[in-house]
Amino acid sequence: MASTWLDFWQKENEFDDSMSANYTYFLARVEDYIPLSKTLKVLDIGSGPGNLEDAWHDRVCEIHGLDISKRYNEMARVKHKSHPNVYFHDLSADDYLNFSPIADEKFGAFIVMSVVQYYRSADEVEQLIRSIKHVAAPGAKALICDLMVGGSVLKDILSIIGRSLKQGQLLSMLKLLVRLRFSPYYAVRKENGFLILSKQEWLDITRRVGVEARFISEPLTLQQERQNLLIQF
Repeated sequence: MASTWLDFWQKENEFDDSMSANYTYFLARVEDYIPLSKTLKVLDIGSGPGNLEDAWHDRVCEIHGLDISKRYNEMARVKHKSHPNVYFHDLSADDYLNFSPIADEKFGAFIVMSVVQYYRSADEVEQLIRSIKHVAAPGAKALICDLMVGGSVLKDILSIIGRSLKQGQLLSMLKLLVRLRFSPYYAVRKENGFLILSKQEWLDITRRVGVEARFISEPLTLQQERQNLLIQF
């Protein structure tokens, strides 16, 4: 059984078939902040089964996915084997902030969707932003989404339920929440928790790294209680 978040994401899990609802909501709003073009190179950090690549592969120049899950990467490579501008790179589960697979690239846009709550410390978050800065083209933008900045898990769940109701997806979301309660996810969450940083802590980190950042007031995902940070390089 999975004992850490790294273990959990390496294996088949309840999110395999449920990520698309959150992405549908996100995709309807993200282009207000990350305009797409045929010259844009995108880095998707924590790319999972390739939901972003499914939507953007024919709308950008290149899109690269990074993930610790070789299982997800293999699934995504199969889906995109006929798309020569889509790439998926394996990250080491023991060194997942080492972006050496794309160290020689420069990107104009970065998406980090629902990832950092599984990090272990604020130091890792700072390392993430420094790693992004290293491969950012001049004027690049990054969206770090679904940030837990306070509140309780209960409020987070109620927010998800409320958004799902408005989107006509309440039943599927309730089924997912029930499955999670009786799955390894619940045990891993209970043992490891989530990384929660305040808005001020996030802004302090970006200031130390030397980049401009602001929180977006509009919810970009189904988790209304969570925040989304836009960084300009």
